Amino acid sequence: MLTDRHPAATPPAFMDRAVLTGEGRIETRRGPLPPVAEGELLVRVLATGICGSDLATYRGTHPYKSAPCVLGHELCGTVVTGAGGFAPGDLVCSAAYAHCDACERCAEGRTHLCTGKRNLCHLGWDGSFAEYVTLRTTMVHRLPAATDPVLGALVEPLSIAAHAVALAGPPGRRALRIIGAGNIGLGCLIAARRLGFGRIVCSDLGPEKGERALALGADAYLDVLAGETGPEPADPGADAVLVASGHPGAVDEAVRVVRPGGTVVVVSFFDRPPTVAVNALVGKEVRVIGSSLSTAGDFRRVIGWLTEGSVDPMPMVTHRFGLSEASVAMALMAAGEPATGKIIIIPRGDA
Repeated sequence: MLTDRHPAATPPAFMDRAVLTGEGRIETRRGPLPPVAEGELLVRVLATGICGSDLATYRGTHPYKSAPCVLGHELCGTVVTGAGGFAPGDLVCSAAYAHCDACERCAEGRTHLCTGKRNLCHLGWDGSFAEYVTLRTTMVHRLPAATDPVLGALVEPLSIAAHAVALAGPPGRRALRIIGAGNIGLGCLIAARRLGFGRIVCSDLGPEKGERALALGADAYLDVLAGETGPEPADPGADAVLVASGHPGAVDEAVRVVRPGGTVVVVSFFDRPPTVAVNALVGKEVRVIGSSLSTAGDFRRVIGWLTEGSVDPMPMVTHRFGLSEASVAMALMAAGEPATGKIIIIPRGDA
């Protein structure tokens, strides 16, 4: 999905931003552009998605982010002030964090586990629910000039999903179960189908989520509200299970439906500790892996898929709002209606 290149323009002296002022409260405020330090980029935001971590911060349940702050990290934009090989006019997307590039994990290439990373929407670093955002060059990735900005904003969540799916082991036509058909779960479905997994079954609440999962390539969908949980008695279980839901019984469910000797990858966060039937986990010799964030390699892989047109994540997107409607968009996200998929905010209304 391609559009014309979005040229850089001289930024105004002031901009609008959607500020989370307290639990469940967002206000649109006008103020000066953020200062740009040496080696940083000033990026005009063209499109930005709402993430589950944004919702947790909005609700006051995030482990370290809190109001007041500007939310948003799933973004696509145009470079206004260049640095580090990025020039004005470049179309870019970004990771949610900037790694230190100095710790042992960074030296190993495992920047997602950096011990000194800084995160957008934290400690005064405003996120992308704004007309402009500052980013560090190490977190930014160039996109083909004609990329649809909404598609560009989906790269970051898709990189999270691709990272999680890679941890599930080699595809080899192996059976995969995805618990949760929200945005990360659907991203995992897209990545798993592209990588060549065999039968992929998704589960969640309600038929609307099933419609999106089937449209994006799932072989089957189990509606938990209708009592469909699987597997059937003769089913040996999935070779791997991805937990992309934060409900307390999700890990237990994963252990129940994975085959003996299988792998469970947990990519979701939980508001409270989940229940785990440890005896079943031990008895089936299940390998449980946590998946955190993504790396530059994950970004390159996803950007490659989008560039070659081998994946189309646009069916994930169900709503688009302007920046002045950010409070409405977050309230919709918080309502958790099954018909609500990925919500995109278009700060300037011209993406």
